[in-house]
Amino acid sequence: MIRWGILGCGAIAANMAAALRDQPEAVILAAAARESARAGAFAAAQGIPRAYGNYNALIADEEVDAVYIANWNPLHFAAAKACLLAGKAVLCEKPLCMTGE
Repeated sequence: MIRWGILGCGAIAANMAAALRDQPEAVILAAAARESARAGAFAAAQGIPRAYGNYNALIADEEVDAVYIANWNPLHFAAAKACLLAGKAVLCEKPLCMTGE
């Protein structure tokens, strides 16, 4: 069983949540947004048990195995790097980076 966290709570994240719910080896454990209210509303709508008002809290959740990164494009790289350094598997929306450097 892969325990997922969703980092970013927009429309694309909702589509991914729906796709993950169809996977027998996946469970969505947590969602995070930059604002607690947004994370809470997203988690409630998607049936996700944990909601975090900042990305670092989701990254620090030791029960989350993998993170789907769906935040604002310029923040993808920093979020992916933080997740990887925390030992999480990462699935990142495109683009991963804004430049080749």
